[in-house]
Amino acid sequence: MTFTPRIPRPVLLAGRIAIIVAIAGFVVWNVVTNWAQVRDTWLGLAWQSLALSLVAAIAAMGANVLAWRAALADVEHEVDVPTAAQICLVGGLAKYLPGSVWSYVLQMELGRRAGLPRPRAFLASLIATGLGLVTALLVGLAGLPTLLREASGGAADHAGAVRTALWVMLILLPIALLCAVPAVLTRLVQLFLRLVRRPGLENPLTWAGVLRVMGFSALGWVLFGLHFWLLANAQAAPGLGGLLVCVGAFAIAMNVGMFVVISPSGLGVRESVLVAALVPFLSSGDVVGTALGIALASRLILTVADLIAAGLAALTAMRVLRRTPADHPEDVSAS
Repeated sequence: MTFTPRIPRPVLLAGRIAIIVAIAGFVVWNVVTNWAQVRDTWLGLAWQSLALSLVAAIAAMGANVLAWRAALADVEHEVDVPTAAQICLVGGLAKYLPGSVWSYVLQMELGRRAGLPRPRAFLASLIATGLGLVTALLVGLAGLPTLLREASGGAADHAGAVRTALWVMLILLPIALLCAVPAVLTRLVQLFLRLVRRPGLENPLTWAGVLRVMGFSALGWVLFGLHFWLLANAQAAPGLGGLLVCVGAFAIAMNVGMFVVISPSGLGVRESVLVAALVPFLSSGDVVGTALGIALASRLILTVADLIAAGLAALTAMRVLRRTPADHPEDVSAS
């Protein structure tokens, strides 16, 4: 019998905090170094572009809610759209905490309050995230040529992050495509339910259900890319080609950031990939500073969109709860 020493929790916590501080420091250093161009980029963004970009981001989050709801329906549970929005959007705010697990924990708790078994809510989140990753990898092919050029000959500060992103994409794509096959996905779902000692699915997952989830996910990635393109279009990404690159690069950046679990919401990783995607479209001046300013503006708008979308979902849920006793007294007695 071998003895494996356990690292004390305070030491692990201190290490995680140190890594987060280092990542945040890298971002701050980049902003300070390129501050003049970052500031000019922010001041140069028209309010119309900012407003449309915010609307596109909120619409993308709505598409992700529909993808989660479709995944839940395929594992034999259904909720209405307001309830799905509350679970996904309010629960999704936990992604700003270090570690990817907290969003799932909060979504399970919100799902339980909505009458869903915790394993089913967690399963829907896993399926939606997994199929969303498959979709992102496929959508990301649109930005692949630009990212390959930047990985081979781009600025040293960002080329390394791009190469890492492309390696992650190369490794994950075949695995993700295999797991998206309904027969394989059904086996994985049944295994999970067996491990948590919960009843298995009565019916296997279907191509219709999988494609429905991926369809909503694809719509979400296109809208997220549109959000980024609206910010970049005036200075960095003209025309349809720029839009395709923004859609592809944003899908890759968001998912690579998701795998860096020690970084809150992919801090630093996402910006490096987005900067690398935009630099080829900039013709003069401090191109890195301009691209970084656009990437940071995107993060700020997405944070605002998260808060607005979660707030609207919470308000909708509260209105439904207030109406329930008067309009549907039988629901209250049944609960």
